[in-house]
Amino acid sequence: MSSLVVVSKGNDPYLTAQKALLQFPLPRLEGKKILIKPNAARQACPGSGMTTHPSVVLAAIDHLKTTKADKIVIAESCIFGVHALKAFRMTEMEKVAKKSGVELIDLDHTRPTEMIIPGGKVLKKIKVSKLLKDFDFVVSIPVMKTHMHTRVTLSIKNMKGLLWRKEKAKLHQLHSPKKITKGDKELDIAISEMASVLFPNLSIIDGTVGMEGMGPAYGKAKKLGMVVVGNNPLSTDAVASRLMGLDPEDIPHLRLSAERGLGEIELNKIIIKPQGYLKWAVPFEPPPTHFSIPFPDVMVYDQGACSACLSTLLVFLQDHYSKLMDYRLSDKKIHIGIGKKIKTCPEGTILIGNCTSKMKGKGIFIQGCPPVASQIMNTLYPFSAQ
Repeated sequence: MSSLVVVSKGNDPYLTAQKALLQFPLPRLEGKKILIKPNAARQACPGSGMTTHPSVVLAAIDHLKTTKADKIVIAESCIFGVHALKAFRMTEMEKVAKKSGVELIDLDHTRPTEMIIPGGKVLKKIKVSKLLKDFDFVVSIPVMKTHMHTRVTLSIKNMKGLLWRKEKAKLHQLHSPKKITKGDKELDIAISEMASVLFPNLSIIDGTVGMEGMGPAYGKAKKLGMVVVGNNPLSTDAVASRLMGLDPEDIPHLRLSAERGLGEIELNKIIIKPQGYLKWAVPFEPPPTHFSIPFPDVMVYDQGACSACLSTLLVFLQDHYSKLMDYRLSDKKIHIGIGKKIKTCPEGTILIGNCTSKMKGKGIFIQGCPPVASQIMNTLYPFSAQ
């Protein structure tokens, strides 16, 4: 089957998504069970660019109902530390589910099962919700965002949210010899290997409001008014990347997925409608190549940290930096360690997250995966009212 991608542009998220879907031929889905996977893993309001706009999800459900599918559900597994019900309420997925009469499922409250990765180099198996085997058709509805570790997070990366509970963090903690990675990061290889078994049947990329810069959670909202729909998620991600001003070949997990034969990322080999879609391309501010802290007297030992820990650290410093004066070391600087691969740090370093536990004899260890900012402060100042 040829890869087909449809791009639509408009001011109303529901109508823009509907316009794209009406131009897109769906397979026969009568009597099938459909799982919709949005990006709703964080507590964020619609239009923030952080999570999928609920109107895009509603448009997808309304369109899929015309196929006479037997069952449609919305399913998500939130990042660690996020209360699913609160996230579903804030992102308005709860409202969409009630309005459309579909079930909303917290995948972390289902039983797990393992999936073997055929030919996996850094990832041999993954743990997912056992519920997935009950569905015939999976729809990925991500937000058009940059990502501090993977450059973009689109249809394929969105499938990482189907991993069960803390399994998501494991992809950030893999370590393989250079003869296997051949210059690529383990995370990018793992995402491409995950895609070989978690490959959605339909992609609907929400570009109504995207996020640029330090995505996936702390970048800047970018209003685009676009929705991109495709029958191959890899090709759809390639088109979306180009609309973001990025070359798909320069995004490692897309290139690696193409090398695994999962789809086409050369745009001239993809059927893209309309032909003049590139007139809507808007360059995104890229994610930082190195995580930087805007505090010159804070020394961060970042070795193997995932985006959740990095984001937590940034938020913590933005909110509580002025209260950390008691933790300056002899060099008058505050030292903070994160990441599973951390090997050295001075005595008195603030060690954030479970991955730093092997170094806890060197400083102040704060448990969590990751701990929230208030938890860090409660550990550092246990007798003070925060």
